Amino acid sequence: MNLNKKNKLLVIGFFVVLYVCYSFAISNTINYYKEYQNKQQEIAEDSDMPKLVAQLVQKEKQLDQILSTYDVIISDSFQNDLLKQLTSYSDSYHLKIVDFKEPHIISQKGFTTTSYTFSLEGSFNGCLALLNKVENNPMLGNIKHLNFVKKRNYKTNTDQLFVEVIMQKNKGV
Repeated sequence: MNLNKKNKLLVIGFFVVLYVCYSFAISNTINYYKEYQNKQQEIAEDSDMPKLVAQLVQKEKQLDQILSTYDVIISDSFQNDLLKQLTSYSDSYHLKIVDFKEPHIISQKGFTTTSYTFSLEGSFNGCLALLNKVENNPMLGNIKHLNFVKKRNYKTNTDQLFVEVIMQKNKGV
């Protein structure tokens, strides 16, 4: 079959229009359909919520049993307990507590988050060892931020390492 110039342009034009239609309309429709299927699947998974709640209650009981094995010291001032722990750790690692600021308290959505900020001075390895001890003690809270600063003491012509730590303790109201 012999195609003349008009027929060739017509076939090429048809494929160009087909490509444009696909890129602007059909591909978007396919993407929206896939997104719709994903949302339907999420809704179907959400219908299993009572099972999930039962599993979470069971897990909470297990975690309560695990936490009961730790020595829980209930006192009026968590800040004093934290300072005692830091003092004992810093003495064993030859560190110096430079600053211990007032706690910052945020109450939001039924939870109270208390942030404690303190600074240490000493060797890098000693600071890391102390931070590891603090982080592995579940009763002290979570370390949220660390800032290591190296300062030059021009009087003694030595470098000093300071670390500022922000710890958070969460409590349900």
